[in-house]
Amino acid sequence: MSVPDDQRLLLDTHVLFWLLTGAADLSSTDIRTAIERASEREALFISAVSAWEIAAMEGQGIVRFSITPNEWLAQATTTPGIQTVDVDPSIAAEAASLPLPFPGDFIDRALVATARRLNCVLLTADPELLAYADLGYLRAAAGS
Repeated sequence: MSVPDDQRLLLDTHVLFWLLTGAADLSSTDIRTAIERASEREALFISAVSAWEIAAMEGQGIVRFSITPNEWLAQATTTPGIQTVDVDPSIAAEAASLPLPFPGDFIDRALVATARRLNCVLLTADPELLAYADLGYLRAAAGS
Protein backbone atom coordinates (compact mmCIF):
# COMPACT_ATOMS: atom_id res chain seq x y z
CA MET A 1 0.00 0.00 0.00
CA SER A 2 1.37 3.40 -0.85
CA VAL A 3 0.62 6.11 1.65
CA PRO A 4 -1.74 8.89 0.49
CA ASP A 5 -0.64 12.39 1.47
CA ASP A 6 -3.61 12.99 3.76
CA GLN A 7 -3.11 9.96 6.04
CA ARG A 8 -2.16 9.97 9.69
CA LEU A 9 0.87 7.73 10.26
CA LEU A 10 1.95 5.64 13.22
CA LEU A 11 5.55 4.42 13.14
CA ASP A 12 6.30 0.86 14.22
CA THR A 13 9.20 0.80 16.67
CA HIS A 14 11.77 -0.39 14.15
CA VAL A 15 10.73 2.29 11.62
CA LEU A 16 11.13 4.97 14.30
CA PHE A 17 14.55 3.57 15.19
CA TRP A 18 15.62 3.42 11.53
CA LEU A 19 14.35 6.93 10.88
CA LEU A 20 16.18 8.52 13.80
CA THR A 21 19.42 6.54 13.51
CA GLY A 22 19.67 6.16 9.75
CA ALA A 23 20.04 2.41 10.35
CA ALA A 24 18.00 1.58 7.23
CA ASP A 25 17.59 3.29 3.90
CA LEU A 26 14.09 4.73 4.03
CA SER A 27 14.81 7.07 1.13
CA SER A 28 14.55 4.32 -1.49
CA THR A 29 10.76 4.36 -1.18
CA ASP A 30 8.06 6.94 -0.86
CA ILE A 31 8.01 6.24 2.88
CA ARG A 32 10.42 9.05 3.82
CA THR A 33 8.33 11.51 1.81
CA ALA A 34 5.15 10.26 3.48
CA ILE A 35 6.80 10.62 6.91
CA GLU A 36 7.98 14.15 6.14
CA ARG A 37 4.56 15.22 4.86
CA ALA A 38 2.79 13.71 7.87
CA SER A 39 5.27 15.46 10.16
CA GLU A 40 4.56 18.80 8.50
CA ARG A 41 0.81 18.25 9.02
CA GLU A 42 1.33 17.11 12.64
CA ALA A 43 -0.09 13.74 11.62
CA LEU A 44 2.93 11.60 12.60
CA PHE A 45 2.64 9.48 15.73
CA ILE A 46 4.68 7.12 17.85
CA SER A 47 3.38 4.99 20.68
CA ALA A 48 4.73 5.16 24.20
CA VAL A 49 5.24 1.39 23.95
CA SER A 50 7.91 2.06 21.32
CA ALA A 51 9.87 3.99 23.95
CA TRP A 52 9.62 0.98 26.26
CA GLU A 53 10.65 -1.40 23.47
CA ILE A 54 13.69 0.68 22.48
CA ALA A 55 14.80 1.07 26.10
CA ALA A 56 14.39 -2.69 26.61
CA MET A 57 16.46 -3.43 23.49
CA GLU A 58 19.23 -1.15 24.80
CA GLY A 59 19.08 -2.83 28.21
CA GLN A 60 19.44 -6.25 26.54
CA GLY A 61 22.39 -5.06 24.44
CA ILE A 62 20.51 -5.39 21.13
CA VAL A 63 21.15 -1.72 20.35
CA ARG A 64 23.65 0.73 21.82
CA PHE A 65 23.44 4.50 22.09
CA SER A 66 26.20 7.02 22.68
CA ILE A 67 23.85 8.71 25.17
CA THR A 68 21.56 7.20 27.79
CA PRO A 69 18.33 5.60 26.56
CA ASN A 70 16.37 8.30 28.41
CA GLU A 71 18.27 11.05 26.58
CA TRP A 72 17.81 9.29 23.23
CA LEU A 73 14.10 8.80 23.86
CA ALA A 74 13.70 12.41 24.98
CA GLN A 75 15.25 13.54 21.69
CA ALA A 76 13.08 11.12 19.71
CA THR A 77 9.87 12.21 21.37
CA THR A 78 10.63 15.91 20.98
CA THR A 79 11.52 15.68 17.30
CA PRO A 80 9.40 18.33 15.55
CA GLY A 81 6.28 16.89 14.01
CA ILE A 82 6.24 13.65 16.03
CA GLN A 83 3.46 13.22 18.56
CA THR A 84 3.64 10.59 21.28
CA VAL A 85 0.52 8.59 22.10
CA ASP A 86 0.04 6.98 25.50
CA VAL A 87 -1.69 3.66 25.92
CA ASP A 88 -4.97 4.83 27.41
CA PRO A 89 -7.86 2.57 28.51
CA SER A 90 -9.50 2.60 25.07
CA ILE A 91 -6.26 1.51 23.37
CA ALA A 92 -5.67 -1.14 26.05
CA ALA A 93 -9.19 -2.52 25.55
CA GLU A 94 -8.75 -2.48 21.77
CA ALA A 95 -5.42 -4.34 22.13
CA ALA A 96 -7.09 -7.04 24.20
CA SER A 97 -9.91 -7.57 21.69
CA LEU A 98 -8.21 -7.48 18.30
CA PRO A 99 -9.67 -9.88 15.72
CA LEU A 100 -7.99 -13.27 15.63
CA PRO A 101 -5.71 -14.67 14.49
CA PHE A 102 -3.33 -12.00 15.78
CA PRO A 103 0.31 -12.69 14.91
CA GLY A 104 2.25 -10.58 17.39
CA ASP A 105 3.12 -9.93 21.01
CA PHE A 106 1.76 -7.28 23.40
CA ILE A 107 3.84 -4.51 21.83
CA ASP A 108 2.43 -5.35 18.40
CA ARG A 109 -1.07 -5.47 19.87
CA ALA A 110 -0.62 -2.01 21.41
CA LEU A 111 0.71 -0.60 18.14
CA VAL A 112 -2.11 -2.09 16.05
CA ALA A 113 -4.72 -0.94 18.56
CA THR A 114 -3.23 2.56 18.56
CA ALA A 115 -3.29 2.70 14.76
CA ARG A 116 -6.90 1.53 14.72
CA ARG A 117 -8.07 3.94 17.44
CA LEU A 118 -6.31 6.95 15.85
CA ASN A 119 -7.28 5.97 12.30
CA CYS A 120 -3.62 5.82 11.28
CA VAL A 121 -1.70 3.84 8.73
CA LEU A 122 0.91 1.75 10.56
CA LEU A 123 4.31 1.97 8.88
CA THR A 124 5.99 -1.37 9.50
CA ALA A 125 8.37 -3.83 7.92
CA ASP A 126 6.90 -6.68 9.96
CA PRO A 127 5.59 -9.22 7.43
CA GLU A 128 3.13 -10.68 9.94
CA LEU A 129 1.55 -7.28 10.64
CA LEU A 130 1.42 -6.54 6.92
CA ALA A 131 -0.35 -9.88 6.41
CA TYR A 132 -2.77 -8.98 9.22
CA ALA A 133 -3.49 -5.75 7.36
CA ASP A 134 -4.14 -7.79 4.20
CA LEU A 135 -6.93 -9.52 6.16
CA GLY A 136 -8.59 -6.11 6.54
CA TYR A 137 -7.97 -5.64 10.27
CA LEU A 138 -5.49 -2.80 9.94
CA ARG A 139 -4.31 -0.17 7.49
CA ALA A 140 -0.57 -0.63 7.06
CA ALA A 141 2.19 0.19 4.62
CA ALA A 142 5.63 -1.33 4.23
CA GLY A 143 8.05 0.86 6.11
CA SER A 144 11.24 -0.21 4.39
